[in-house]
Amino acid sequence: MAGGGASCCASVELMQVCRVQNEQKATRVPGYERGWVPPLFDTLIATMFAPFGGVRRLREATLERMRLQPGMRVLEPGCGTGGITRLLLARGAQVTAVDGSAPMLARARSRAPQATFLQQRLEALTVPAASFERVLFAFVLHELPPSARAAALAHACAALAPGGELFVLDHAVPAEAGFGALWRGFLLRLEPPSVADIITRGVDAELAATGLEVHECVPLAGGTARLWLARAPLRFR
Repeated sequence: MAGGGASCCASVELMQVCRVQNEQKATRVPGYERGWVPPLFDTLIATMFAPFGGVRRLREATLERMRLQPGMRVLEPGCGTGGITRLLLARGAQVTAVDGSAPMLARARSRAPQATFLQQRLEALTVPAASFERVLFAFVLHELPPSARAAALAHACAALAPGGELFVLDHAVPAEAGFGALWRGFLLRLEPPSVADIITRGVDAELAATGLEVHECVPLAGGTARLWLARAPLRFR
C-alpha cells in the first residue's frame, strides 16, 4: 500500500489539472473541450491505477462481470477517450458510446471506429427506449451533481431492455484505515465535490430509485474502485 500512496503524491500536480477540468464539466463549462485534455486524461487514469494492477486489468475485470455475448447491444454513457469502448467491441458487443466532449469523442473514434458515437450531455441522454441489454457508466457518475446524476440514471434506465443489466464502475475508498484515509483525501482533492456522494454512500439508493434491482457491489483494484450491478425486471415499467 505504501507504493500506492507514493504514486498518488508523485502525480498530484498532473491530477490537480484534471480536477479543474472535471469541475468545469460538472458546472457546464466546456472544460473538456481543450484538445490537450484527452491525452492528459489517459495519462491520469493509467497513473492512478498502476499500483493496483493497472487500468487495463480493472477494465477487463469489469467486462468479465458483464457476461457479454457477441452481438449484445451496450450503451456506454460517458465513454471518454474510448478505453473501454474498444474492449467492448473486442468482445463482440454492438456499442453506442456517448460523451459531451468533442475532443474526447474524437480520440474515442480513433480507438474504436466500429462503435456508434453520440455527443450528448448525460443528463439529457436521448437514445431509443428499451434498446440495450447492457449499460455501463465507468468513472463518470462521480463527476455529476445529484440532480444530473439522477437524470442520467433515469435516461439510461429507460434505455435498458427488460431483464437487461446496468453497471456502474466508480471510485471507492479501501477498507484499510490508514491507506483508506489517504486515498479518500486524494480523491477529494482530485475530483469535483460530488465524488463525496459516491465514496460515502455509493449509488445503491439512486439505482433503486430508478426501479432497478441492485444485485451486487464488488470491490476492484485493491478496493479503490467498486462495481455495481443492477438488473431491470423482466417486465420493466
